[in-house]
Amino acid sequence: MRRGKCAKKEVYIEIIRIIAIILVIFNHTDGYFLYYSNTDNPLTWWFSFTGSVLCRSNVPLFIMITGALLLGKEESIRELYKKRVCRIGAVLVIFSFFYYVISVFRNPEEAFSFQNFLKGLLNGSIQESFWYLYLYLGLLLMLPLLRKMAASCNNDEFKYLLALQFVMGTGAGVFSFVTGVEISSNLYVLNIYVFYLLAGYYLGRRIDMDRISKSWILCTFGLNVLCLFGTYAAVRLGCHREGGYNPELLNLLTPLMTLAIFFDIRWLCWKYSVPKKFEKLICEAGGCVFGIYLLEQLARIQLLPVYLYLSENTVGILACSCYVIGSFLLAWLYTEVLKRVPLLGRLL
Repeated sequence: MRRGKCAKKEVYIEIIRIIAIILVIFNHTDGYFLYYSNTDNPLTWWFSFTGSVLCRSNVPLFIMITGALLLGKEESIRELYKKRVCRIGAVLVIFSFFYYVISVFRNPEEAFSFQNFLKGLLNGSIQESFWYLYLYLGLLLMLPLLRKMAASCNNDEFKYLLALQFVMGTGAGVFSFVTGVEISSNLYVLNIYVFYLLAGYYLGRRIDMDRISKSWILCTFGLNVLCLFGTYAAVRLGCHREGGYNPELLNLLTPLMTLAIFFDIRWLCWKYSVPKKFEKLICEAGGCVFGIYLLEQLARIQLLPVYLYLSENTVGILACSCYVIGSFLLAWLYTEVLKRVPLLGRLL
């Protein structure tokens, strides 16, 4: 989720960041799963279901951005630790402590304990959404090795990687769901997040956009539509089989959808220029996404009364949409303020 360059050729990175963080916030609201699993209103159902499917791509998109930006860099292990590992580690400690203090204040029966804070920090239980920071730290620790892997692979080998994931990962999952026959996971052992990291590097740095025609974009856009309706079919069938909705089925086609979204946005930003007045705003918002991620929980807590009021007096779709956008804007405002604080601003 680190800040990207505001150069014109990198605007697509910032747009993907903004989309991904909005999907993260939506994932933390009632719009994700709860609405479509508890309504008879077709409009509410499709709003919640579509958002729930799309928001499964939020973290994968962030990891693909990391792959596009970092796998091609040359830096020593010392530089990696100094510039990246220490920064994320400091952010994790500072903001975990921040949310631990909030938790103590919101729960008077919970006494402050440094020992409890330390235990929560180590096991990642203080702030649930911070699981991504632990994951990101793990990817950073492996970055020197993954860089060598990325640099040594030619484009045909990257295509093989994508094909392997689609067949042995996504394809095997679809086969198991349809037939009920489980395929041994030992047949395909590549970590899904490492896959997204390498795929982001390939789609973001290795593909010559001059050679991509509109027909390819129409195909990838159509792939997204197929993924949406394919997931719809799986969710409906799963509900019929199990007597209830299974949120795990939302992930069935996520790799295909995520790569198509990333590729389409890159192509659109390469093909069509973003107006200057919007480009500056996009880059400013994209540069604050890391802070928004860290502070959206605080924003949602503060805007919860507004959401509850709108839920009681309007329709759920409007209430949820206002809650998501309001949380995004409030967390953005907090980030802009904190970025002007010495030392803390450098972390964001």
